[in-house]
Amino acid sequence: MKSTTSISFITGFFLYFLVISYYNHAEDIYTPLKQNIAEGNISMAVMFGLELLAILTIAISIVLVVRNIIYGRFFSKRNFICFYVMGCAFYVPIIDYAIIGRFICQINIEIDYALYIAAGTFMFILAEIFRYGYRLKEEQDLTI
Repeated sequence: MKSTTSISFITGFFLYFLVISYYNHAEDIYTPLKQNIAEGNISMAVMFGLELLAILTIAISIVLVVRNIIYGRFFSKRNFICFYVMGCAFYVPIIDYAIIGRFICQINIEIDYALYIAAGTFMFILAEIFRYGYRLKEEQDLTI
């Protein structure tokens, strides 16, 4: 029971840190999204909307993984699928700004491509680790 309490505390602290660190970034996305919708600039609204959707997808996936870990389901199918989804979500802003921002809207918005690529690749590596753990757990459960 003590480990569950410490995991819950660390998880809460981690989620609080994520909310604080991404608050300004989400505000930087939400305000232009709202302005572009009001002005009728659909392509810019889609660009900012896709980035906001990526951030929300990552946040929801983190919450699902943490909830499974708190309940002791480390190597479950849902965990490795969530890591795959997070990996894909980290690549969405890169594709979004490259295609919609540069080619359709003709704007040059600078983002840290290396950070997004590194984070997405790290999530894919974690997904493979959790998938391998899930397969080992399934084999162990089938062993008599």
